[in-house]
Amino acid sequence: MAHIADLCLNYYQSVQKFPKMSDKCSIGNLLKFLEDPEYPSVGPHLKLLGFTGLWHPNRQTLIGRFKQILFYVTITFFFSQYVKCFIKFNADSLKLILQYAPFHMGIVKSCFFQKDYKNWELVIDYMSSVEKKQLDKKDKKHDDIIHEYIKRNRKVSYFFWALAFFSNFSIFTEPYQKNQVNVNGTSIYLKIFDGYTPFDNEPPGYYFSMLIQTVLGHIVSAYVVGWDTLVVSIMIFFTGQLKITCMYCRLAIDALNSTKSHENIAKCHRFYTTLVEYTHLFNALVSPVMFMYLVVIAINLGVCIVQIVEIHDDITTLVSSILFVIACLIQLLLFYWFANEVTVESTFVSYSTFESDWPEANKKLQKEVALLGLTTKKILVFRAGPFNQMSLTTFIAILRASYSFYTLLNSTN
Repeated sequence: MAHIADLCLNYYQSVQKFPKMSDKCSIGNLLKFLEDPEYPSVGPHLKLLGFTGLWHPNRQTLIGRFKQILFYVTITFFFSQYVKCFIKFNADSLKLILQYAPFHMGIVKSCFFQKDYKNWELVIDYMSSVEKKQLDKKDKKHDDIIHEYIKRNRKVSYFFWALAFFSNFSIFTEPYQKNQVNVNGTSIYLKIFDGYTPFDNEPPGYYFSMLIQTVLGHIVSAYVVGWDTLVVSIMIFFTGQLKITCMYCRLAIDALNSTKSHENIAKCHRFYTTLVEYTHLFNALVSPVMFMYLVVIAINLGVCIVQIVEIHDDITTLVSSILFVIACLIQLLLFYWFANEVTVESTFVSYSTFESDWPEANKKLQKEVALLGLTTKKILVFRAGPFNQMSLTTFIAILRASYSFYTLLNSTN
């Protein structure tokens, strides 16, 4: 018995040496492999875009060339749908394009990303250099702000990734559920995209065609998710860096050292002007896409609401359609919410200069503080095209436009 007890004790002690499964397999640990210390804010997003081939620091590898070919195949497939709809107008084909417009926006987003790839690299490299320098200082005030906005970034991004996954699952399974419907004894086989494939519209060719649509649809969905969350993450970065700018302004004046105070003011001005320069570059990258997205999403939401209203006795389709609309609304809200945050945060920078110890400084430094307050007075705004500011007011206006389009379609029917 003593021998058995010793064996049990030894086994228990050996088991205690292993880490708990819950600790080892926590979600945080599983997602750590997505992080990249070179890109603290956007590491996971660059890995997703790199997986799809949109982000390609080294494009000359065999895998890089394969992803490039796959990109052109995907673009060609979706473009063939537009050509078919234009040459031989088909209401059902146009309806598919409008219904799944966010997928088609993936073509626009990916093409613009490739066209402006060098400028995207400039923005992302700037973010990387700024954050690495700040983190290398090991300053608690810096670290708290950076870790807070990166944590927020991850929550938003991973939530959106999960939402896109479940939304895609419902969308790509919907045609198979509806294929059981018969009209006058003839089976109807539905599609998601009406691009060209060398297969018949009935089985077995239909299933090969659907396989192509599903694969290319998931690729475009990855383009959309990668681009969207990258853009939102950059907006969160700018908001966080504006908070750091406010901190620099508050700490600019050292009452005991006027030389250091002068250097701090110059540092604040240099940091702020560089940050503003890159917000302008970023705005130039996203503004054309956001303008097209604004128009497309307003129409898409109206079409989807009409279809939801027309659904009867089909709970599965109703749920999947509602989930798709919710995903579109969340996607839209993310852009306008975080763009609005950048605008709001930019208004605090000028005020922060006068939260410093400027009354204790000499007149020359007080003049410099006043000039700093004037130069940091600029309100940063992201735009969707030349006319529309990305704000919560515009978000509400888009919802109103969608409802107006819905009432127009409903009255036309």
